[in-house]
Amino acid sequence: MKYTLPLFFLLILSVGALFSQNTARPDLSVYPNPATEYVTVNDPSESVGFVLFFNLVGKKVREFEYDKGANLPVGDLPKGMYMVQMQDRQRNILKTQMVDKR
Repeated sequence: MKYTLPLFFLLILSVGALFSQNTARPDLSVYPNPATEYVTVNDPSESVGFVLFFNLVGKKVREFEYDKGANLPVGDLPKGMYMVQMQDRQRNILKTQMVDKR
């Protein structure tokens, strides 16, 4: 019980660190949201190289090398909220978006 509060703050800092690296890229998005079986990245500039899924604890649960227009399977992920991070080929973070998996 005495570790609950420090762990909570660590969780908040971890999630905050993921989002603080977010660059303003309104042209990038993940759909559909909520998702059931798959998601697709809307990337008109074709700059996304990798798509990573993190649970709310900050643990990476899925990683894809992205091909334009590809459907990324998420049907086997447990229901819940995920942070989807889009990176370029040099692993620079382009955008992070929340996705509801149902």
